[in-house]
Amino acid sequence: MIILDPEQVSAARQGDRAALASVVQSLQHPIYGLAMRMLAHPADAEDATQEILIKIITHLGTIRDDRAAGGWALKVASRHLVGMRKRSRVEAMRMSFKDFADDLESGLAAPDDDQTDSTITAIAIEEIKIGCTLAMLTCLNRSLRIAYILGDVFEMSDSEAAEALEISAAAYRQRLSRARKEVTRFVQTTCGVVSQSAACRCENRLTAAQGSGRVTLGAPAFGLSAPATDIPKLRHQIRTLEEGRRAAALMRSNPSFPTNVGDLIMEVMK
Repeated sequence: MIILDPEQVSAARQGDRAALASVVQSLQHPIYGLAMRMLAHPADAEDATQEILIKIITHLGTIRDDRAAGGWALKVASRHLVGMRKRSRVEAMRMSFKDFADDLESGLAAPDDDQTDSTITAIAIEEIKIGCTLAMLTCLNRSLRIAYILGDVFEMSDSEAAEALEISAAAYRQRLSRARKEVTRFVQTTCGVVSQSAACRCENRLTAAQGSGRVTLGAPAFGLSAPATDIPKLRHQIRTLEEGRRAAALMRSNPSFPTNVGDLIMEVMK
């Protein structure tokens, strides 16, 4: 998942600041993407990314094989995100899948007719889909969550993900299987993108999301300037897949999450 130029890593280890900046820039987006999916909140993900990048910069000199630096960085990030003591704001809600399903069901309402064709509203609906899928993952404990993210969202092989998590491939497969079952069961019974029989629709969550402050029209929390997906089209595409693949396809439909955390760190280090 993380690929680094071994020559840049070698130069950075020898004190080349330009090379170090290049390494950090290569790391900031994949690490932030992992942190967002683990913590489900932009500010918490930024804080975690900053902490991870500082750990990597501080211990870069301990790498023995520059060609393996990307895998090592992923280990550092995974270990930090699984072991961090502080809960993210979304984790602190401590919702089970049942709690989350009940919350979604209680806030369904058709949007106003004058909003349905608005670009601003389309962005807000996309943000509801993103926020929902991220919050859904936090219903898993952290060990299962990161196993699912590495395997089904980032599509890493069993051996690659097991190495990143520093466990055996067999143990990883067990975690991934359990996580898949829980996520798949939830989306098949709850998510209208995945299942036609499920009640929840992203557009029908708009009123409740605005009322709770989770979504603000014209002020997207995830940095979207345009809808990343066409929800009705996505709904059709996902439902044509085999049931076992639908949940992962839903998770992978989220856009990349841009951040400049690494740039800020390099500015501070000057």
